[in-house]
Amino acid sequence: MHRQKQPGGQGERGAAYYERRPSSSPMAFPKKKLRGLVAATITPMTENGEINFSVIGQYVDYLVKEQGVKNIFVNGTTGEGLSLSVSERRQVAEEWVSQGRNKLDQVVIHVGALNLKESQELAQHAAEIGADGIAVIAPFFFKSQNKETGFLCVALAGLGTHSVDQAGLQLRNPPASASQALGLKACATTAQPKTITLIDALISFLREVAAAAPALPFYYYHIPSVTGVKIRAEELLDGIQDKIPTFQGLKFSDTDLLDFGQCVDQNHQRQFALLFGVDEQLLSALIMGATGAVGSTYNYLGKKTNQMLEAFEQKDFASALSYQFCIQRFINYVIKLATTLASNSEIHLPLLPKAGIKGVCATMTKDNQTFYTLMRNRIRPADGGRGFGVSQTKAIMTLVSGIPMGPPRLPLQKASQEFTANAEAKLKSLNFLSFPSLKDGNLEACS
Repeated sequence: MHRQKQPGGQGERGAAYYERRPSSSPMAFPKKKLRGLVAATITPMTENGEINFSVIGQYVDYLVKEQGVKNIFVNGTTGEGLSLSVSERRQVAEEWVSQGRNKLDQVVIHVGALNLKESQELAQHAAEIGADGIAVIAPFFFKSQNKETGFLCVALAGLGTHSVDQAGLQLRNPPASASQALGLKACATTAQPKTITLIDALISFLREVAAAAPALPFYYYHIPSVTGVKIRAEELLDGIQDKIPTFQGLKFSDTDLLDFGQCVDQNHQRQFALLFGVDEQLLSALIMGATGAVGSTYNYLGKKTNQMLEAFEQKDFASALSYQFCIQRFINYVIKLATTLASNSEIHLPLLPKAGIKGVCATMTKDNQTFYTLMRNRIRPADGGRGFGVSQTKAIMTLVSGIPMGPPRLPLQKASQEFTANAEAKLKSLNFLSFPSLKDGNLEACS
């Protein structure tokens, strides 16, 4: 769908579209905290890889009426946000906000990008269209594997005399502009240099993005398995509101329950929204104090997960555990299925001769060269190597909802027909397509 821009940079809908909430009043936060289930929305696409905006209204109604999910997280990992152009991300955000008006409780837009300017542009746009919050992933291209070095080392080069060692990046006599940007105090040449840790650098980046939308609640999207930015979220939360006043919470997409537990334990008084992002472990996080959850399976298993949340709130822990096990059986099945099918279809290419990829691929197209390299190194998708990612989520959502989600955008590949057929059979065996209540005597259906 091609969208014409109107004068003033407000997209195709004009100024009236942007009346959901004024963006001029800093800290004009909604009274209702973000809690409960938050569906990480899929970005529907046509078979040729263009965004299918026409089904988003139907998608909203399905989440609300069929799954009981009224909060969404747009343009994240499940939404292929980093595979979309900035223009596309703006249009997708606009459509969800527009279609969700008076139907959804909160629309949080992920505005993370690999560079600061794009993140700031997307954050400002989210405020203009009346989103309810923004979230940011850690930039993960320019980064260091050493926790103490910081991923902004490249950006800091030239800001002042510096040295890098195992203790981290040290700036001596940074210019005033650099000091202000990084929150540093100028130090004398003979004084102890200031060490910038990875967390310091990350917070500096997050602060600049949050400042572009001062009226919106700000959330950090913690997903170290994808970004490779391996920090402890507990340490990031320590004193973060002093540096980012709009900070309201965390999307914690990691299996480190020690770290998550400390995020809860050390922040009781701050009333953060601590949203867990590993769907198959949600009950464990609820016991630790999670206030909600953001996940892809809530698109099609939202009703079942809401039943688990209800049982937990009523202190019916036996039923809550049964619901969690039931959900795990399906997730475990599709992970194994996707991984097995991927292994069976893997192409075993010969080792490259001394000439290397250049010599072998001299007559190949650029796409085929890339394909050869990927297959030879058996690179897995950004799902931790489990084989169950965006492609499979799109196939399952299409199956359960009847709304065409289309294929993922390249380089991801469409889920196979064999995967879809087997996933459908498993859903039927668990009665997930009809969403029975375990309390109505249907517990055996989940076995």
